[in-house]
Amino acid sequence: MDNKYILITVAILAFGGFLVWLFIASSKPLPGIKVADLGRKHVPASEKVDYNSNPPTSGSHYADWVRSGIYEAPKEDGNLIHSLEHGYVIMSYNCEKQGTGYRLQGTVYAHGIEEEATSSASESSPSATLSAAFRSADCHKLVDQLISVYEKKGKKKLIVIPRPNMDVRIALTAWTYIDKFDQFDASRIEKFIDTHLNQGPEKTVEQ
Repeated sequence: MDNKYILITVAILAFGGFLVWLFIASSKPLPGIKVADLGRKHVPASEKVDYNSNPPTSGSHYADWVRSGIYEAPKEDGNLIHSLEHGYVIMSYNCEKQGTGYRLQGTVYAHGIEEEATSSASESSPSATLSAAFRSADCHKLVDQLISVYEKKGKKKLIVIPRPNMDVRIALTAWTYIDKFDQFDASRIEKFIDTHLNQGPEKTVEQ
């Protein structure tokens, strides 16, 4: 067979193989579960909004958003959803089991800069009160694991935050996507981040 025809045959086979790979790759489901889009209307910070998942992944939200960082106290869903709109990925954790609740005091760490943590309920969501479980050694270990992923993936547009009213230990959220599980899984979290980071409907450049 003429070399020209051999090269053409090889090129056709290679292209066909590429198309097969592309079809298989595009047909794979994205990490997490797709959640119905509730829109992205801005509402006053005092307005109560109902969402279709916990944590929420879209919907009406407030004008301000939560910046990248590791937070010791919950934040308002209305502000967190605005972060998702900007393409953030949020790693929420719930260490709550049993125990007397207390109001968490301390600092918020955002890119290594200490800021005073607010104890005002208006700055927190769903409540500024966390149980003693959030100070347990087991919880500290989980937070350290989440922080390791946060740092490995570059910190930008990533949030680590407690959420005491979840029905699971860990939840990952991006715009209209959620993944919930109980055991820390670094590769699962990293895959979610790699897929959904910067995929929100509002493209922004942030530190």
